[in-house]
Amino acid sequence: MEKRIYAGIDLTTRKAERKMRFIEAGIKIIGINGYRSATLRALCSEAGLTERYFYESFCSTETLFLAVLDHLTLDFKTRLLALIKLHTRPQNGAEQSKDQNLAKQTDLARLALSLYFTEVRNPVFARITLIEVLGMSPTVDQKYIENTREFSVLVTQIIRAIEPDIRIEPQDEEIVGTALVGSIITAATGWMLQGYPYSIEQMVNNCLKILTGTARQLISSAFQDNVIPVATTAMNKPISAP
Repeated sequence: MEKRIYAGIDLTTRKAERKMRFIEAGIKIIGINGYRSATLRALCSEAGLTERYFYESFCSTETLFLAVLDHLTLDFKTRLLALIKLHTRPQNGAEQSKDQNLAKQTDLARLALSLYFTEVRNPVFARITLIEVLGMSPTVDQKYIENTREFSVLVTQIIRAIEPDIRIEPQDEEIVGTALVGSIITAATGWMLQGYPYSIEQMVNNCLKILTGTARQLISSAFQDNVIPVATTAMNKPISAP
């Protein structure tokens, strides 16, 4: 089928641009005033488009919210993945000492936390990903659970980078990862709701204690319990950017 061209732009590109305008409108409205303010009229007004174009890409304001959430979390996850890959790839040249390697991987944890809390310091990102996402609908709840699970895998990778000799059963690893993500999210939510009374550096330094402390406790428990190394889990599989 021949593509229709208007002003030098084909139909597919124009549709994608209109969809992005609605997503950007949703980020602004929901991030500042909340999901209840994201009416069809408000979204169309902010995007500068008619209702017909809204329904071209979305069947409801809830599906728009899911697109907004995907846009924000995918952008963050892509940068986090790049950071993890950069700090966990094999190094050429002289072999590093154990202390040097530990310092490097602790730097990874610090940089990952800094990336997250810098995002949360943006009230728009924080409100959408930490507040508005909760209790909206079963569909949005499921998306929240999926996002939490994905980030728990990444956090577990960071823990393994700090202490590569950790040996833990797969189910326990999933629980630990979820608990770590939960503690960081809770700290971030309280920080945002209190109006950011602490610096990003304070948030990073204190959450870093949780990650490094957990890594060391897992190593200690492995030696005490004489845990047999388990097969490679999902946490050890290479991750590709979405």
